[in-house]
Amino acid sequence: MRNDSSLAHLRRLNPVPETAPVDDAELFERITSLTPDERPATRRPTRRRVALVAVALIVMALLATTAFAVANWFGDVVEPAVTKQEYEAAQADLTLPPGATWPSFRIVPNSVTSRGAGGGYAVLIAMNRWECYWVGAIRRDDEQAQQLAHATLTGLLQNNVLEAPRGAPENYAPPNPPSVPYAVFAHDGGLDYIRGMYRDAAAGDAKNLAQSCKANS
Repeated sequence: MRNDSSLAHLRRLNPVPETAPVDDAELFERITSLTPDERPATRRPTRRRVALVAVALIVMALLATTAFAVANWFGDVVEPAVTKQEYEAAQADLTLPPGATWPSFRIVPNSVTSRGAGGGYAVLIAMNRWECYWVGAIRRDDEQAQQLAHATLTGLLQNNVLEAPRGAPENYAPPNPPSVPYAVFAHDGGLDYIRGMYRDAAAGDAKNLAQSCKANS
């Protein structure tokens, strides 16, 4: 009795009257008789989500394709074997200071790089080795070795280092690349800093040169 009276009390408090029963077959016929524009759009959000998922899967599939497909999107890119070949070929055009050796080629497997990156890698290694050689020559007060390091680094800047135009993308490549190995620096003041660092070292202040040697070794 207590449960029946409670339900009756709730029904009296309900501000919404009970709806009249509708025959299921009649309701189905009414809905299906509507034109597409008049039908409820209850499934459209679900379809949009399905479409977005499908686009995401397509993008993932494209990103998982070979380097040839990536090259079509992002420019002239090559696989690690080509970059390694460029790195090894550049060693014939570049010199290292006495006692220095070329490090082994290391690159993430199944990755791609811009064409010429192997040569650029070699140029940066040569610059670092000569910077460290210069620092050592200063510490042991070897004037001849200092002059050799300074002259070699100046030649690398002149012949093997390029600066991208202002506003160029990060993967900028020169339209007419030189025949020698080259590294491209962004137009952000970095190359000017290196030039100033070499001038300071030649003038007797090798603090930044020593820091560069340590940081890039």
